Formats: sequence, structure tokens, C-alpha cells
Amino acid sequence: MDENISSKIDLRYLDHKVVFSICDCSLHKNYSFYKLNREEATQFIKRLKRIEQYTWKQFMELSRESGLTPERKNSESYQLIHEQNSYVEKLVAQHYFHFRVEQKDLFRIFGYQREQFFCITHIDPKGKIHH
Repeated sequence: MDENISSKIDLRYLDHKVVFSICDCSLHKNYSFYKLNREEATQFIKRLKRIEQYTWKQFMELSRESGLTPERKNSESYQLIHEQNSYVEKLVAQHYFHFRVEQKDLFRIFGYQREQFFCITHIDPKGKIHH
């Protein structure tokens, strides 16, 4: 494994369905729901509903264009997620990722895995966060 990659998914939850949580979602205007227009919000919700039909194993097995991309330690996106992460065990295990809402654009969702949950920390509809 590349030492710069924070983690893979938490293997204890491979067979659990992916469930999204927004409890740690940033309220910063540029990286929150506030920045989404109606079309982006619709696209976003459709993608989440589609992914929630997958197990973590199925989500992990999707191609990078459709599935998870682990964050590199000390990258801008890693730091943003880490600062927003309220999970008590974040110092022990960091499972930080992003995924694209649609394959061909830069609309990405950043967050972390906590048990079976994908906790959304940042919504980046314009690809402004560097990873």
C-alpha cells in the first residue's frame, strides 16, 4: 500500500450497505449544500440513492471514475476531512475518501467511513478542492 494513502475501507463493514450521513457536513458556503443549484442537488441525491444500494465491498470494487478514491495523507482534501471529522476514533483510524457524483465532471463528495456510514464532510460541485 502506498504510505501516502490514509487507508482502505474498514473491512469489518464490507457486507453492510453504504449509508450516508451529513452530520459532519461543512457549513462553509463553498463546500456545503448552500452552493448547489437545483440541478446539482437533484444529481447529488440521485447518486446517493444509487450508492446506498451497494455494500461497501461493491462500492469499493467500482472503478475510480464511479467509486471511491482514498485521500493522500497531508493533501488539502485529507486535511479538510480530518478537521471536519468529529468521530472519536479519528486518531486511530482514518478512512478518508471522495467519489464523483457523475463520471465525467469534477463534482465530488468528500468524507470518511465511520462503521457502515459514509459521513459527508464536503460537497465540491466545481472541483475546487485539490486531492
